[in-house]
Amino acid sequence: MNNTNSKENLKIVQLSDLHIKKDFNADQLDKVIQKTNEQNPDFIIFSGDLYDNYSQYNENEAVISKLKSLKAKYGKIAIWGNRDYGGGAVREYANIMAESDFSLLRNENQVFTLDNGKKILFTGLDDALLGNPQFPSPNQMAETSYDILLTHEPDEVSQYQNKGYELILSGHSHGGQINVPLIPQIQKKATALMSHANNYTGGLYQLGANEKLYVNTGIGTTHLSARFGVAPEIAVLTF
Repeated sequence: MNNTNSKENLKIVQLSDLHIKKDFNADQLDKVIQKTNEQNPDFIIFSGDLYDNYSQYNENEAVISKLKSLKAKYGKIAIWGNRDYGGGAVREYANIMAESDFSLLRNENQVFTLDNGKKILFTGLDDALLGNPQFPSPNQMAETSYDILLTHEPDEVSQYQNKGYELILSGHSHGGQINVPLIPQIQKKATALMSHANNYTGGLYQLGANEKLYVNTGIGTTHLSARFGVAPEIAVLTF
């Protein structure tokens, strides 16, 4: 994620869309945690959708224990996804993330001061499908050297461009979850199931001269407990 305005040697690990459920439970997070901690990240970002359906399956104590073991030098930040509202999850998600040592941002800013004295801004927006995303005021950009926007659904970026953020991080898409080579119609139909993730389905997009979007294709599954041609992703972003 090279940027002429930021050469801080920062490392961000972005996780998204765990969709914890009976066939992908807390015990199966161990490999994710190990691979994440091996990166020695400065920041860990979770882009939403912790459980697949909270009313059908939840194991909060075990999940908190696992997420708490994730380590980052400066901080761990989370935002809301649509699945963090549904099935009663809205009543538990904030407490789960707080107990896991994550800062959960809902239309809020958080500024971190780096070892070199420079400051980095994270703005976390509410979920676009089931929440009420609004930009916090003031935006605090005057005091920071790099600004990152966190939003769960990637197709919302059309509303968020040109607001001064160098990087937007999102998830939600699962990359379609199913991608059969030479049959693009299957992935197109699969991504259509992920509302607000049809235009930006995965990877890095250049939105403007100094603005990029990264869409994490996630780790878990929904609708169908399988991935094909779209591997689970732990994104490692360096600056």
